[in-house]
Amino acid sequence: MKKIFSYLLLALALPFLAACDSDTDSNPTLQEPETFVLNLPPYATNNLIDLQYAQSLELTTNQPAYGFTAATTYTVQVTLADAFVEAAEATETTEAVEANYVSLPTTYRTAKMNVDALELTEAIISLWDAASGGADLPAEMPVTLRLKANVTSSNRGVCYSNAITLPRVHVAKPEQTLSLPEKMFLVGGMPASGWSTWLPMAQVYATPGMFYCVVYCPANTNFKFSPEAGDWEQARSFSTVTFTEEAKTAAGVELGTDNDNIAVRNGGWYTMVVTTKIAGKAINYTVDIRPAEVYLCGNPMGDWGFIEAGKFTAPEGDGEWVSPAAVGSGEARMCVKVPDAEWWMTEFTLLDGATVFYRETDNLVSGWGDNKGSNYSVQLSAGQKVHINFSAGTGFVE
Repeated sequence: MKKIFSYLLLALALPFLAACDSDTDSNPTLQEPETFVLNLPPYATNNLIDLQYAQSLELTTNQPAYGFTAATTYTVQVTLADAFVEAAEATETTEAVEANYVSLPTTYRTAKMNVDALELTEAIISLWDAASGGADLPAEMPVTLRLKANVTSSNRGVCYSNAITLPRVHVAKPEQTLSLPEKMFLVGGMPASGWSTWLPMAQVYATPGMFYCVVYCPANTNFKFSPEAGDWEQARSFSTVTFTEEAKTAAGVELGTDNDNIAVRNGGWYTMVVTTKIAGKAINYTVDIRPAEVYLCGNPMGDWGFIEAGKFTAPEGDGEWVSPAAVGSGEARMCVKVPDAEWWMTEFTLLDGATVFYRETDNLVSGWGDNKGSNYSVQLSAGQKVHINFSAGTGFVE
């Protein structure tokens, strides 16, 4: 009897399922409008808009004609030019073109929006600096705005409003009250930490706010970052950082098992990179994770930089990295490959021949021995290799 009742329900549902796939009055078709109306604020024509002291700028719009009332997301875009220019790749007959506008980070879901004055100010200043080479800001300038619309949580219904020009806008560079972190720590389920040890990350030389470390992660390792060791209140988790596409593909970054942890799905040795930047009233964290690459260079290898001949061999699991045999004698220069960093920005050595020591802020004009002292210098002879245990922070020459 139950089976007959189930079949009856399915038969009754089929006409309704079919109706959802057809265009009916109860299932309207999404229209794809070319544009919609952004209203010029009535106070903008004859008055100075002073963003230095304002909290927000009120904008109003009419929803794009989608054919029905759809949840809509609006993005504010800003340019200092008369018209918006889209980016274009180079062709055989034309050069590449960069977009001449900035999209503000906050989006809106109502036709009346209070645009954050600080976000708008930072966008205007970045456009001005790029166009003027960093010249002083004028007392006032015209600023052009438009809205990009799309159906919320989809890439459907994308269209752009008309552009409006605010003829008199005053901006001033805001006083910076935030400062970038000077340190960064990693804690989690990797063997080197075990959720009890906060692993210090090294700062990329001459790059404040950018940190890296080489760490072994078994599959499905959970972890967090924090600018202060032991400070769970400041710890950054999955929902409070941005991940690069490389982190998603190489490491399989995903939401962890609990407490909003970050998780690495794919086990292996990784270079974790945390980049911090001040954005208005907050510090943004971006996490990049790449398969770890470590190199030996300098006089013992007869070349400098990330040279293939100097690439360390990684262990299968948590263990020692081993360099190629030196082909000559001299001071070892060792480095970790970090995106957008030169080899000398991620150098490390063995202090007293035993403890991993990162360059960070040290100015090495002519080498470890000359600038830091002989106990910071690793001297190699032909045939010798360097062994590094990143989990323990130790190493030796053999």
